[in-house]
Amino acid sequence: MAIQRRQPALFSVDSDVDLLDVEDRKTDELVLGFVGPIGSGISYCAKMFSEVLKSQFGYEGKSHKVSGIINQNTKVLGEQVVAPTDTRRTEKLQHYGTRLRQTFGNTYLIEKIVAQINLDRGSSESLPKARRHFTIIDSIKHPDEVKRLREVYGETFWLIGIFAPDEVRRGRIIAEGHNENYVVEIFKRDEDEGLKSGQRVRDAMFLADFFIRNDGDNDKNLRRTVDRFLDVMFAIGVQTPTRDESAMYGATSAAAESACLSRQVGAVIANTDGDIIGMGNNDVPKFGGGLYSQDDGDGDHRCFQWRGKICHNDFRKEEILSRIAVALGEAGIFDSKSGTVDPKRQAKAIDVLHSSDVRNLIEFSRAVHAEMEAIISVARNGKAGLIGGTLYSTTFPCHSCARHIVAAGIKRVIYIEPYTKSLALNLHEDTISIHESDHTKKVVFLQYEGVAPRNMIRLFKDRGDRKKDGKLLLTNRLEAKPVSLAPLDGFEARERLVVARLTKIESVQAAGGTNG
Repeated sequence: MAIQRRQPALFSVDSDVDLLDVEDRKTDELVLGFVGPIGSGISYCAKMFSEVLKSQFGYEGKSHKVSGIINQNTKVLGEQVVAPTDTRRTEKLQHYGTRLRQTFGNTYLIEKIVAQINLDRGSSESLPKARRHFTIIDSIKHPDEVKRLREVYGETFWLIGIFAPDEVRRGRIIAEGHNENYVVEIFKRDEDEGLKSGQRVRDAMFLADFFIRNDGDNDKNLRRTVDRFLDVMFAIGVQTPTRDESAMYGATSAAAESACLSRQVGAVIANTDGDIIGMGNNDVPKFGGGLYSQDDGDGDHRCFQWRGKICHNDFRKEEILSRIAVALGEAGIFDSKSGTVDPKRQAKAIDVLHSSDVRNLIEFSRAVHAEMEAIISVARNGKAGLIGGTLYSTTFPCHSCARHIVAAGIKRVIYIEPYTKSLALNLHEDTISIHESDHTKKVVFLQYEGVAPRNMIRLFKDRGDRKKDGKLLLTNRLEAKPVSLAPLDGFEARERLVVARLTKIESVQAAGGTNG
C-alpha cells in the first residue's frame, strides 16, 4: 500500500509575532502506544484509555491497529488478506508481520502508522496548530518500534505495558475457541521469536512508561488504575508515588551501580511497614563485606578490569562446550564411514550443543546476584524485618535466588523484567506462586504495576505550584495539560520565533514605545 503524504507546512512569522512565544508553540497532543503479550487484554485497556480521555479530559482521538497495517500490506508479500473468521488469524498475522519487518526494516509497520497520522493532520500553509488530540497504537511488538516513536514524538509519546499471568492469558485465548497447542505456539512467537526482525514483546515491554496488571475479571481495578495514571500524566491534584513505585525506583537506582558485563540488576527489600532495609545489585564481592564499587579505585576488581576483562561465566560455558565436543570427537561420533572426521557432522553437533541448556548456566559468574546481596545486606547490617517483607527486583529472580528468598521468610516479590532462564516456578511450585490469592501459603511473585522508574522524577518532582492563597489548586480535567508538553516546531523554527520576538521588542523600544 503506497504511502500518502500531505504537503509540508511553510513556516512563517506574521505581524502578530509579539503575541507568540516558544511556550505558545506547544501542544496537548498525546500518542499512546500499547505493548504486552497476547491475551493480556491490550485492546480492551486501550479502549478504556480512549473512553476516559474523551469523557474526562475533553480529548478527541483515533486508534490504529498494527495488525490492520499488516493485513493491508500482505499483497507485497504475495499473500492474501487474512479474514476475521480465519481460525489461525493471529498466527498468520504474526508471520506476515515478521516478514514485513525482514523485508522493509524493523520500524516499517510503525512508520506506516506515523505516515497515516501525518496524513490525518491535513495540509496547511501556516504554522502547525496545537490540538487536544490523542492517537492510540495497538499494539507494539518490537523495541525498535518504541525507539522510532520516541524519536518522532519525543515526550508526547507514552508506552503503556499491559500484562497478565500465563494461566490467565491462556484461558482467555482458549475461551475464544483455540486449542492448547495453538496457544503455546503463538505465545512463544509473541514473546521472542528468536529473530532480529521477529516479534520481541518481552524486550519492548521493558521500555514501558506505565505498567498495568490486567489479571482481574472485572473492570473496577483496571478503571481505577487507568484513572490514576491519567491523573498523574496531567498533574491532577497532588500525586505521589505508591509504596511499590518508590521501592522499585530504589531497585532501579541500585541496578545502575552494577558493572556486570551480562546484565544490570538491582533489588531492595522493604519490611512490612514499607521501610527499605536492604539493597543490592549484581556485582563482584570484596573482602570485608559488600561489593566492589567505583569508589574502590585501583582496588576495584570487577570483571570489566580484571584478568582479561571477560565474562567468566561465558568463558567457563565455552570451555564446557569445547570439552564436550572434544569428548564426542574422541568417541568417534564425528567420524565418517572412512574413519576420518566429517567436518559437517562436527559443525552440526557443535551448533546443537550451543543451543542446549548449557548456555543457560549461571553458576560460574563471579557476581553476587542482586537479590542475594539485598538479603545479605540486611544480615550484614544487623537489621530486622526480613520475615514477611517484600523484595523488589528489576528482573524476575533466578531459581538460585528464589530459594534463598523463600528461606529468608520474604512473602512477596515484585519484578519488572521477565527472566526466561529462571526455573523458580518449576523447581519450587510448592512454595512460590504467581497468583496473589496464594499469599497466605506461598511466596507470591508479581509483575510490577505502576509508573516506570525511568519516569519518577518526570512525573512526581517539580510539578509547579500546589496552592494559591494557602489553598489547594484544583485543576479541571477538561483544561488540564499533560506534564510533558511537546513543541510543535523543530529547534530551528523555535530559534526563529525567539529571534523574531527579540527584533519586535527591540524595534518597539527603539521607537520609544512600550512592549506588553
